[in-house]
Amino acid sequence: MSGTNAGVSLDCPVTLANECWKVPGYRYVTYDNSAATPCGVSSINGTAAGICDRPNVKFTSWLINGRNVIASPFTDGLDECGVPFLSDLAAVMNTWDPFGGNWITAVSDVCAYHVRSRALPPTGTDYGVLTAVDGDTGETLTFTPAQVVVPDQLFRRITEMDCDGQTTIRWVNDAGATVPAPDPKQVVECTVEVIPGTRPAPMSRVHPRIRRYTGAVSAPNIDSMAADVQSVTLTVLAGTVRVQAAGSGSSSAGAPTAFQDDVTVPAGVSLTWAVDGDSYDLALDGSLIFTGTAAGADFLLHWTEHIYTDGD
Repeated sequence: MSGTNAGVSLDCPVTLANECWKVPGYRYVTYDNSAATPCGVSSINGTAAGICDRPNVKFTSWLINGRNVIASPFTDGLDECGVPFLSDLAAVMNTWDPFGGNWITAVSDVCAYHVRSRALPPTGTDYGVLTAVDGDTGETLTFTPAQVVVPDQLFRRITEMDCDGQTTIRWVNDAGATVPAPDPKQVVECTVEVIPGTRPAPMSRVHPRIRRYTGAVSAPNIDSMAADVQSVTLTVLAGTVRVQAAGSGSSSAGAPTAFQDDVTVPAGVSLTWAVDGDSYDLALDGSLIFTGTAAGADFLLHWTEHIYTDGD
């Protein structure tokens, strides 16, 4: 018997591996109190409108994944416009969010101040409408969120061996086009579920402030300042200073007209009000007004402000 022995050759090049990789995307969910904005819609009785100065509201529902996460309606207060109002709103949301969205006051060129979540995966928890009723006016207040979504960026890493036995690696995008290899610090395998590495909160700075007042003049209401005030100290140098304090207000019209605390502080006395520094109490809440009682009054105020900026 005779014959010819011939080797069997594989088709080449041959694919040794075809792997899915991704640059994880992210998502921000935002709520705003300034009527219809790119960061959310606030409405009064179903009509888009700005909402401010609501010290007596009953929160009735917050839809997350289609279900109301507020187990029982509860009454709380929303402060004056701007950062104080939004800080109150964020505190309510952090109390009731079962998924830890870590809601904070943020600022952007598009929406100015608003409430924003931490960076979330591109898909997942569905945050919906927050509803409350103003106990003073009977109006229904709603806050509808907006989202900014950056999807996962998908790649395939293909390992091939040519007919000479040489191994090469190439990357293709989700359209199949060959692309440069992505930054290895940014990519993970597609099966890996990750919390995005995008900075989850705006940069925060605490600014020290100090001011001297003389005569029968009043310092601005602490509750009306543009930034969150974390602490304030009064030092009476001469004469006497009237100190008026109240909670979040007495009506939806703004600052209270009556104060539950109203005392006169003599010279030589120093008093401080401050939050306790934990992650829940970020700012003082309620009206606090200092007024010199006569021409000879002389007093110092120094305080710290929590400033939010979205810088790199």
